[in-house]
Amino acid sequence: MTRVLYDHGLPFSEVVGLNFQDLDTRVENKKASLILVDGGVGEGKTTLLIHGIDYFNKLHGKPPYDIKDGTQLAMGGADFLKKLEKCFELGLPVIAYDEAGDFNRRGSLTRFNAMINRTFETFRAFKIVVILGLPNFAVIDQQLFDNQIPRLLLHLYNRSKHQGNFKGYSLYGMLQMKSAMKKLTVKTYAYKLITPNFVGHFLDLEESRSRTLDRISIKSKIDILRKSEAKIEGLMSYNELAHKLNRSVIWVKKSIAKLKIKHDRLISRAKYFTENDFNRLCELVEEIGADK
Repeated sequence: MTRVLYDHGLPFSEVVGLNFQDLDTRVENKKASLILVDGGVGEGKTTLLIHGIDYFNKLHGKPPYDIKDGTQLAMGGADFLKKLEKCFELGLPVIAYDEAGDFNRRGSLTRFNAMINRTFETFRAFKIVVILGLPNFAVIDQQLFDNQIPRLLLHLYNRSKHQGNFKGYSLYGMLQMKSAMKKLTVKTYAYKLITPNFVGHFLDLEESRSRTLDRISIKSKIDILRKSEAKIEGLMSYNELAHKLNRSVIWVKKSIAKLKIKHDRLISRAKYFTENDFNRLCELVEEIGADK
């Protein structure tokens, strides 16, 4: 049987639990706190995010994270704000964000930072711990660091068959590394230059939860791939059509129904339309303008 807890009863080194407790107290005092988990592909970021959710849930007398339900783990930015409000409504103490390929699209990093800034400007009173899983913590907007919101970084590296490894950095350590990265060609070398506050390990999820997580993660990644393919082919969603036509989404939906246009692709319940469909809508806009 695969080991899922260390002898002290946690799935990660005790020092992580102590840091999490400090940040939980900070959030209870209405001071915004952000935990960052970064590292390369396959280093266990999503696993550690779920360990973090479980830990904060237990601190507040809540059950372990329900992977099938998915409320406390957002796969991408569009999912995050919706689930943040849901967590608040349900009285849940923590939400995690898994980057999930969001940064592969032009402008996505800018939108991501705007979303995170908005989160901590608007929702601080929610008293919810936020954990972000990212390839590299330095993509976070400097404004967040200026406001001293990121409080802990767990950098994952050299994952083995049975456990993952991490280096833990404070806000000061993160600022030192961000400064070092500006001068480095290979940005990740900064993790070797700056001494961490602590180091430690974490274990995998129990097998049944790991299998469930794999199925959900694979589905999410397939959806991202399909959406990327749709973009390459020039297909457009309701929101994109509305933006290009300078009309509301409601107007677009009503006009598509009026013209009896059939969507070309359905991805994650979102409908996508062709360039020809867009041209038909443009003609409708011109007709309406000519009638005025």
